[in-house]
Parts: sequence; structure tokens; C-alpha cells
Amino acid sequence: MAFHALEKLVHLHDGYRQVFRLAGIQLLLIQESGQRYLLRNMCPHKGFPLHTGTMSGTRLRCAYHAMEFDLARDGCCIQHPAQPGVTMYDLVYDGNAVGVEWPD
Repeated sequence: MAFHALEKLVHLHDGYRQVFRLAGIQLLLIQESGQRYLLRNMCPHKGFPLHTGTMSGTRLRCAYHAMEFDLARDGCCIQHPAQPGVTMYDLVYDGNAVGVEWPD
């Protein structure tokens, strides 16, 4: 596992949303209400990108099918708890950057 910096902390603010590509996977970094979340930029319902979704508190709503995922609870699906949730990743802080530990 190696640290991959995604963004400098000085650039993060509420409303921040940015897509990053790492090893062919799109990751979405979001900051809302002082909380930061890193998730796969793909709705597990139909595979649509989540960066166009809307946030309400800790919930991210997919713009395509209105599926909602609670980012504070490991990305679980609100409407269908038995269905797969969105894939979440732990953020890692290193100096003035935030990133993720990723397999080489």
C-alpha cells in the first residue's frame, strides 16, 4: 500500500467535490458540513457517476435514479438497506495533503 495524495487541505471547503482517477477507478472526494468523504464515483444500483448527485446532510442522492446513500454510515443505501452501498475509502492525512492508501 502506498499513500496517494489527492488534494491539498487548503483547497477543501464545504461544497467541495472533485473526481480523481486512481488505477483506473474514479474516486469522488466530497466535503460537506466540515466532513470529508472519499467514495467510488459509481452508483452501485446502475453504475452511474455520483459526482452529479446532491448532498443533504450526510446523504448523497444519485441524480439518475434517486437512490440515497448515507456517507456517514459506510455508504449504505437508505431505501434498500439489503442492497450494496457505495464503496467508501478511508482518508489519510499527510502534512498539508489528504489522500488514500492504495495498493501498488
